[in-house]
This record gives sequence, C-alpha cells and structure tokens, in this order.
Amino acid sequence: QSGAKIASDDWSLLIDAAFFKIPNKNDVAAIEQGMKKYLPVQNQVREDWKASGFTFISLRENGTQRAMIHDNALFERPDDAAAYGAFISAILILLCCCLNFSNTTVARSNSRLKEIGMRKVMGGTQRQLVIQMLAECAIIVFLAILLSAVINTWWLPQFNKMFLYIDVQANYFHDTVLLLFLAGMFVFTTLLAGAYPAFYISRFNPSSIFRGSVKFGGSNLFSRIMLGLQISISIIGVIGGIAFAKNAAFQNSFDFGYDLRNTIGVTVKDENTYSALKNELAKLPEISSLAGTVSNIGFDYSTKVAEAKGIKKETKFYEVGSDYMKVMNLKLASGRGFNESLKNDYSASIVVSEKFAGLYGWTAQAALGKQIHIDTNYYSIVGVLKDFHPATLFEPAYPVVMKLTREENYSCLIIQTKNENLASVYNTTQATWKKLFPLQPFNAFYQDQLIAESYRVSTAIAKIFSWLAVVTVLLTATGLFALISLTLLKRMREIAVRTVVGATPKDIYLLANKGYFWIILAGTAFGAYTGWSLVKLLLNTIYKINAGVSVSTLIISVVLMIMIALFTTGIRIWKAIRTKPVDLLRIQ
Repeated sequence: QSGAKIASDDWSLLIDAAFFKIPNKNDVAAIEQGMKKYLPVQNQVREDWKASGFTFISLRENGTQRAMIHDNALFERPDDAAAYGAFISAILILLCCCLNFSNTTVARSNSRLKEIGMRKVMGGTQRQLVIQMLAECAIIVFLAILLSAVINTWWLPQFNKMFLYIDVQANYFHDTVLLLFLAGMFVFTTLLAGAYPAFYISRFNPSSIFRGSVKFGGSNLFSRIMLGLQISISIIGVIGGIAFAKNAAFQNSFDFGYDLRNTIGVTVKDENTYSALKNELAKLPEISSLAGTVSNIGFDYSTKVAEAKGIKKETKFYEVGSDYMKVMNLKLASGRGFNESLKNDYSASIVVSEKFAGLYGWTAQAALGKQIHIDTNYYSIVGVLKDFHPATLFEPAYPVVMKLTREENYSCLIIQTKNENLASVYNTTQATWKKLFPLQPFNAFYQDQLIAESYRVSTAIAKIFSWLAVVTVLLTATGLFALISLTLLKRMREIAVRTVVGATPKDIYLLANKGYFWIILAGTAFGAYTGWSLVKLLLNTIYKINAGVSVSTLIISVVLMIMIALFTTGIRIWKAIRTKPVDLLRIQ
C-alpha cells in the first residue's frame, strides 16, 4: 500500500533498483561479500543472465551512466550529445584558429624581416626574439579569452535552450577547475599558434636578410600543410551540419510502424474515470477511435522473462485493452488480435512481435500456437505483430509481448484523431476533464513526444556544427587569401613578364594555384573521410536509429569547399591580373 513501510526482508515488490544508505563507505566491500549468498537464488531464476557478484556504486557514479539511470527509473540525465557535439566542435574550431593564426603569421613574416635583422645587429639573440613573438601571441590569446567570456554571456543561455535539463554556468572567479582549464588552454593555445612562427622567423641571420636573399611566406611546406588541415576541419564542420540536419528530417518522418502522429493519451485513476471520460469523448466527431490500456508504447511497460523450448529471453510486456492494437494501427503479420468475448484471451493468450518470434527462430506463421511461460503462467501465441519501433530513437527496437487486460485495470485512455484536429482535441479533452473531474489534475500527453527529444538533440547539434562550418570556412578563406597574396607578391615580376608576352588570365590563374592544387585536394579528401567517420560515429553513439552520412552529403560538402577555395583565390588573382604590368614591376 502507498505510504506503508516495507519490511527489510520483503523482496516481493517488483522494483527497478535497490538503493542502500551505507554511512561508512569502508563497509561496502564487506557488504558486497555478504551479498554473494544471494547468487544461487539469482542464477536459479535467471539462468539466461547469470551473475558472478554484486557491486555497489555511489549515486555520483550512477549519474555518469545514462543507461543505468534510465533502468533505475530515476530522472534521466541529459544525453551525451550535449557534451560530445559541443566539445568536438570547440576542439575543431580552436585547432582551426591556431592553424590560421600560425599560417597567416608565417605568411606575412616578410614585413618583419628588416625588424628582425636590426634587432640581431643591435645584439638581440634568437631566444629574445622567440620570447618577444610568443609574448605577442600570448597577448592576442589572452584578449581572445576575455572576448570569449563576453560572448559566453549570450552563448551559454542559447546552449542551455538546445537541450533539456541543461544549465551550464561559467563562474570565472570562483570555479577553480574552470580557472585551471583556462590557464592550461592559454598556455597550450599560445604554444600551438605561436611556437612555429617564433622559431621559424627568428632563426635567419642579419646578413641574409639585408642582402634580400631571405623571402618566405605562402609557398613554404608548413603553411601548405596547415592550410590543408584547415580545409579538412572546414569540411568536417560542413558534413556535420548537413548530416545532422538531414538526420533531424529523417527522424521527423521516420515510420515507427504504428500511428505516432495522431495519438493522445490521458492518464485515468480508475474504471469509473475511464468510462466517464470515454463516453463524453466518443461524442466528438473529430475523434476517430478510443481505447483503454495499462501499458502504452514508449511510455509504460514491464520487463519479463519469457521461456520457450527451455530457453529464457528477456522481453517487454504490455497489458492492453482489446481495441488498443487497432487504435494504435499496429499491423498483424499472422494470426489474430484479442477478442474480449473470448474468456481464454484474458488468461492464456498473448500477441507477440516478429522480433520476439525471431528470438526463438520462429517465423510469424510458425510462432502461432507456441506456448510461452512468463512468471507462473503459460500463454499461447494467437497473433504476431509486424515489427514496429516501440522506443525512442535513442534506443534499439526490442521484442514485445502483449496481453489482454480487463477494463477495471486500465490506467490510460488512448485517443486517435486526425492530425489537423490534434491540438483542438487535446484542448477539448482538457476542458471535458475539468468539467467531469474538477478536483483531479489533468495528465495527458501527445504520443509523438517520443521523438521530441531526439529531434531537439539532432537539431541542436546541427546548429552547433553549422556554427563550426561557418567559422572554419571563414578562417580557411582568410588563411588561403593571405597565402595566395604572399605567393603573388613573390611572383609579381614573373606575372608581369608573362602578361607582357601574352599569357592569358587562365594561364596566370593556373600558375598561381599550381602550388595549392594538391594540398587543397589532399585536405579535401582527408576532411571528407574524417568527417564521414567522425559524424557517423557521433550519430551511432547518440542514436540507435539514424540517417547516417549519405554520399550526397559528402559530395555537397566537398563541392562547396572547393568552390569557396577557388572563389577565394580567384578574387585575389583577378586583382593581380587587372593590374598593369608596369605597376606590378613597381610592386616587386
């Protein structure tokens, strides 16, 4: 009974999990050892799931394991996607920014050659120059961290809205872990972005600089490799954005195998409540059908162990009304549904899914008439349902057994209506409830709430990857523009001479891009493969049912990135081509 104290040795109540309050954590090992006496009992009941021992974990440890919280019927923590998607995007953006900073610094280093030469002539050492350049980089990184703190006042509330039960806060003055992370990120980013330019630029000797024999920038191998990595990261972002947007559309139109879109459920307290509400709602022309049930797909079920042919298998067990399968539009693969006029259907008949029949190697037709032992009862299979997806898209489909139950056991009224009338029927149902039961709370739900969270997660990650794509594409474009500008600057005399002797704009374009063609191609190929692998892994980690990464997504991402690269280089080269040869020679 509700509120009654349960005896310490009473294990008859079916529960999801047992929680023990252990004042002294040092006693846990002894308790675990003492629990071994229950192993024979456990293994005798569940021969298909034999245990070797019992382990106690804290609530904090339990909280890190999403599946365990779900099975324990606790309030489920946010999906891992809330962390994985944002974390991966943040790492890729940071890496791209560091590569872009390092790349553009090296590319524009010609303007500092004389400064470096003068400092060395005046007695400056390479060590001093390295420290100076790293300090300059550190200032930029520090200002970037300050700017990020300002942007986070807008970004964090937006991020919290993307996922349920998320409340990320940044306490920059009292969160020790956050401060240590920022300090570590400051040092790491400074070294990643500034170390190579600092050591590379400072190593030249003054005599070579003043003779003019030192010229570097856009054509060095390191700059090209970094450009290739930037292109790869940009493609990863584009693939992620497109793939998760497509996945959201896929989930929104996914066929669950039953009527998910046009269904409303109302929780009822007892048979009288159910009958009174059903009789009133049956008068509404907008409602096509009604059914009562104890268990409802995706919301309520119990887990049972079914035994047949001496083999035990775990299955989900639904107790439903006679019209439930018809109202939910579940299809039969073989046999029949329940008949309330047959007394035996209440006590000894079940309907199973094709997936359940498959557990024992039966076809839909062969499963009919088979005997199944569940708890202390034997049931005969009278019908086999075509497979449907009875869970959210975060979970795989599982085998299902349905048993007919009587009206006095109903706890839910299922309402089937036309989609265009769904909201109005919900409001009408609520008004009817308040008229019939003014002192009872109205507890109802839309059946398609099952996909609401998965759709929200997919849409949120698509937004995160879209931001990643926009930022990395802009960074790549600016880096490519800087490198091509330096390449043209070094080859102005050659371009002027070729123009004078009759070279066409196409010839100049191919000449300037010749050094970047293979690195763009390699970066595109690497980014496409990495993006496909990473996004597919992320989708499979989050969802058991997803759209995957299609070939069209890869093609669109690659073509988009190549077009942006060609357009970026084309703008700069076109400007050089339009310049008169005599002006080009003056620039050189």
